[in-house]
Amino acid sequence: MNLKVVNQLLAEVEDGLMGGLAASDVFSKSSGMSVAGIRSSPKACALFNILCERIMETIKKSGLPVPDYLNETMLRLGDEGVVMIVVVDLTDKYRWGMAVDCSKAQLGILVSVVLPDIKPRLREALR
Repeated sequence: MNLKVVNQLLAEVEDGLMGGLAASDVFSKSSGMSVAGIRSSPKACALFNILCERIMETIKKSGLPVPDYLNETMLRLGDEGVVMIVVVDLTDKYRWGMAVDCSKAQLGILVSVVLPDIKPRLREALR
């Protein structure tokens, strides 16, 4: 793992979201502990790690036709959807979580620019 590159990539995310990144962490799937972050939230890492496992279990048990390769969970919170929680499975060992203020960061930038650009580079840095 190249921790220096991981931290540089998280800084790029912060720049790309133009002040809308509230927090971001790359964390271990096995422990839920952060390995790198911006305004890290150890409690959020641990709890969202569990939530993602439960969501995957629920999808499998439900019989819904959701492919196994889908590896992102996005939750919009509040009546206006002002806060978005994003959790991405990066590798078999790591997830990337973000809290995004959607009043500052455009959803299109997040989904169409930031995630497609940073995900493969984070995966490479975590090898």
